[in-house]
Amino acid sequence: MGSSILKEDAQKILIVDDTIANIQVLNEIFHSEYRIFFATSGTAGIEIAHRELPDIILLDVMMPELDGYETCSILKADPVTAGIPVIFVTAMGEEEDETRGLEVGAIDYLMKPVSPPIVKARVKNHLELKSGRDLLEKFGKELAVKNATLEKERALAHRLLGSILPEKINLPGYTTAVCYRPSNEIGGDFFDGWLDGDKAHFLIADISGHSISAALFMAVCKGLFMSIGKGKDDPGAIMAEANQTLVKMLSDSGMYLTMVYIVCDRERGLLKAASAGHNPVYLYSQAGMTGIDATGPPIGWEFEDFWDVREYRVNKGDKILLYTDGLIEVRNAEGLYCPEEIFSAVDASFTPEEILEKVLSVSESFCNGTFDDDLTLLAFSIDFDTSSGGANG
Repeated sequence: MGSSILKEDAQKILIVDDTIANIQVLNEIFHSEYRIFFATSGTAGIEIAHRELPDIILLDVMMPELDGYETCSILKADPVTAGIPVIFVTAMGEEEDETRGLEVGAIDYLMKPVSPPIVKARVKNHLELKSGRDLLEKFGKELAVKNATLEKERALAHRLLGSILPEKINLPGYTTAVCYRPSNEIGGDFFDGWLDGDKAHFLIADISGHSISAALFMAVCKGLFMSIGKGKDDPGAIMAEANQTLVKMLSDSGMYLTMVYIVCDRERGLLKAASAGHNPVYLYSQAGMTGIDATGPPIGWEFEDFWDVREYRVNKGDKILLYTDGLIEVRNAEGLYCPEEIFSAVDASFTPEEILEKVLSVSESFCNGTFDDDLTLLAFSIDFDTSSGGANG
């Protein structure tokens, strides 16, 4: 057994035949294009196949010790050599012979004496198919590695989100309720609430996308808004200052942020709200329901964006509802979007928890419980007495 000299990257053909003359015929056909290895027994052929991992094997049937069928069966049972295509080249031409050859794993069956053009074409076709399979297998392995890495990153992002988003918001003077349902492990919604002196800050946001980048962006937003909001009571100015930083970060990323920022001044009984391209906020009071619409564009679009501020007098017992678009951008069986009239199903007599339960129940009934996007609701009530006033509008 041996091989002809050819460039190292040439494809390999292993010829297994106990008759040297047959090996010489096939070698003459292929030696100018392929690296040729040969063996005169099935046992030797299996050994060379393990060592050289040829791209294709041309295998005789009638051989002493191990015949071609047994040799092929052993090769196909071994994970190392199972993927190597085998073509039988034999003088056994009965239908049952060919059937048995294909049953033990061969991809083709050629009769001796071989026709050089036909055997060359068959080998070329099967090698091209094998190259395609090998390439797919390579891509599959690379993809599996990338997916494993991505899953680790997604798990890390999921844990990061768990540390960013509060399970509850407990602020003296307020009763709060939160519902957070991400559409997958890495949600794009963000909410928070904290006290700064006698002022309570509430925000809810929807970051475009559900990527790992979005999770990291949330972490930045949490610290940024708390830092900028310290000592300030103008949500529009807070968002404008944050935008100067965020628009640089989001440049060329395609990401942006819609949000509502509320500052509630306990001493003055005044609620200030600014909305960056977000869904309306609903204020429930004894006077009824008031919708607070967007007061400016989403954050992250332009450096010079500006957000107006709406001011409202609040009284003990008033309720405020914030939510993301996953609540209403759902369709029913007829393909219609959920109407915003669902927010009229509650009023100031409901507790924050009851508001969430009722609004969510109506939306779930409308879409039969099918939510395709992240779903976040935040409601809070004014639990303190207010005496001094502010402007409405």
